[in-house]
Amino acid sequence: MRVEDKRQDHCGCHEEHGHGPRYCVNTEGNEHEWTRSTITTEEIAALGGWAASQGVIQVNEDNTERTLAPGEVVELRPGHAFCRRVRWKRGFTRSERIVAEDDLMRRIFPEMEVREGWRRIPKVALPPGWNRAETDVAFQISDAFPGAPPYGIYVPAGLRYNGQMPANYTEPAGSAPPFAGAWGMFSWSVADGNDWRPTVSVEKGVNLLQWVRGMSQRFAEGV
Repeated sequence: MRVEDKRQDHCGCHEEHGHGPRYCVNTEGNEHEWTRSTITTEEIAALGGWAASQGVIQVNEDNTERTLAPGEVVELRPGHAFCRRVRWKRGFTRSERIVAEDDLMRRIFPEMEVREGWRRIPKVALPPGWNRAETDVAFQISDAFPGAPPYGIYVPAGLRYNGQMPANYTEPAGSAPPFAGAWGMFSWSVADGNDWRPTVSVEKGVNLLQWVRGMSQRFAEGV
């Protein structure tokens, strides 16, 4: 979050005896007084006057940016002898973000199939040990995206490693993708969910293309 120390308290956000700490929340240049030590993604959007579905982007002290997850709670710090400002701005709408993500993935996977909230990528190469040289993969974009990454690698049923059923793999999948054939599912996502911090730039920050490429780590593990 961006913090600016001001010797003059322009927005009146300071500790007042008997009234407790107060905070300045800055949304796209507009300052709002806030009396609690925490604020949620949805509350920030409401202060800014935009829909929470558009997303909320936190602007940090070094001008880096991070998209808040839906329902995320942010801890605020009060100013003491000055106003301490925290800045946010609106992000893409969810649909705009997904379109940008799809455009990026199609540069590498031009045959990617889109159906509802699902994506299918054909002919992903597999390392030795698997009973296929390549496999289709599918994944679902959750309602929490972009605040949270997808979960689960879906593959056509029958995939085996050295003749054995892989670990953390369910066949048939409990919730099958809307693509032809029977499917199984690997319980898998990014190694550390805390690393999933999307930025305003789809290409420069974490994205679905990186997530798909990360599947190779799981397949390299074998069983």
